[in-house]
Amino acid sequence: MAISRSPSLGARACTSERATAAHMSVRKSPSRSNSRGSRRSSTPRAAATKSDSVASRRASKTPSRAKATKATKKAAANRPDERLMFGLPRSDARAVALLLLLYTLQGVPMGLSASVTFILQERGATYGEQGVFSLASWPFSLKVLWAPIVDATYFKSVGQRRTWVMPLQIVVGVTLLALSSALGGLISESGSDVRALAGTFFWIYILLASQDIAVDGWALTMLSAKNVGLASTCNAIGQMAGFFISFTGFLVLNSYGLDLGTFISFWGYVFLASSFFVYMTKEKTCVQDLSVKEAYAQAVSILKLPAVLKLSAVLLTRFIAFSASETLTTLKLLEKGVPKSHMATISAMLTPLNLAMPMLTRKWTAGPRPLDTITKTWVMRGGVCACAAALVLFAPDVKSMGGSIPYAYYACLFMWLAVYSAFSNAHFISFMAFYNRVSDADLGGTYMTILNTVSNLGAKWMESVTLFSVDAVSSKICVSEQTREVMGSCATDALKAACKGKCTSNDAPYYFLVLLSPILAFVWLKCTRKTIDWLSMADKSAWRVRA
Repeated sequence: MAISRSPSLGARACTSERATAAHMSVRKSPSRSNSRGSRRSSTPRAAATKSDSVASRRASKTPSRAKATKATKKAAANRPDERLMFGLPRSDARAVALLLLLYTLQGVPMGLSASVTFILQERGATYGEQGVFSLASWPFSLKVLWAPIVDATYFKSVGQRRTWVMPLQIVVGVTLLALSSALGGLISESGSDVRALAGTFFWIYILLASQDIAVDGWALTMLSAKNVGLASTCNAIGQMAGFFISFTGFLVLNSYGLDLGTFISFWGYVFLASSFFVYMTKEKTCVQDLSVKEAYAQAVSILKLPAVLKLSAVLLTRFIAFSASETLTTLKLLEKGVPKSHMATISAMLTPLNLAMPMLTRKWTAGPRPLDTITKTWVMRGGVCACAAALVLFAPDVKSMGGSIPYAYYACLFMWLAVYSAFSNAHFISFMAFYNRVSDADLGGTYMTILNTVSNLGAKWMESVTLFSVDAVSSKICVSEQTREVMGSCATDALKAACKGKCTSNDAPYYFLVLLSPILAFVWLKCTRKTIDWLSMADKSAWRVRA
């Protein structure tokens, strides 16, 4: 293995050969003379004669310039590397296609794990078991711990990125195929092996997080300098598409009889096939700036900055008010009898809104103080969270309604989800805009990677704590499927078997936490308001690492 240096964690992006060549071919324009008065004509007639001659020269040059421009474009179009596909050079079009494929495949296991959460809830999993399974997605919040290793360790003969991406795609594919064959024993009506499921998906998420590090770095050199900005677009679209296909798509197909094992095995083969496209893609060679040791030292120096420490305290605690609503509401609706296919359809209808939110909120998030959006609307989001209690309280048991669909209730559910998604996306975009504003460009991707990792960790630890806490104070009860009257307890396996209705968790802890959301949001904002204002007004030097 060759030890090189990190481009995406603490290093600047490598320059492509075409960009370098274009830069070297730029000619300097002739400088103007300082003696402007000597160019002026002494008489009006002379001035007129001179202007006529200038105009005639310009007119004679115009056709030749147009011909030269056409000839240049024609020559560029005839070069294999510059032929256009969808408005892009062929090499960039192929790069965009590969990036979309790789980022879409990243989103697939994320959607699969969300589908497993729904299925576990249908099979009677406790909130504690859901909490165990939620730990599976933690690797994306911890990938900064091994990112420098992925960046700097590789086989030179294979390529810095292909060394990791090819085997990772294969291993994910094999893991998915193995999971599909063993799924029947892991999820069943008699009981589910949640720990084994969580361990399997935790392994898949480690592989995907490592692949994400490699693909993010590869995107900087795969695309030309002019189109390198398309990498983030491919990331956003690809992961959203992968999640949508494997979550919403599966839940809809599952309602028509497709089982999860068959669906997972299909994606296992797709992952294996994708490694071939990675193998067929050539990788550019570039020079990096940092070793593994230097990248780790740089990350530590960033984390020690007082400004970063204050921001981390805000990020790690910001989900305290909203975690119960975000984590438990969907599970409660499934418990009440709302089919998972209907939830998936409503989720699909929200996709256009989620895609449009960056443009709709640009007026408030693109300014010099993007965190002002947080302070002005944080308590409002808490109020919207409290409204989820009414949705759960009046949720209909659709399965016992003989096929009729409660359109009025679904309209209210859609409106609540739309409003909450608007607040959630606006806050997410505000934080991202702030990260971009304060990150030190000289430290490459290290700054953004660290801030995003802390942000993800703030969401994940609250999700797990919420599930474990609610499970600890909740009790399993047997309720009538028609009247929802409590018929007894489901605390033991014997009582579960004797239950003539449906075993669910009591709703009191959920209602308490959700109705507490506005108060928690107000208290959090009160405690962090001075810190947020300081972060917004802090000079850029507060975010810089001193040599």
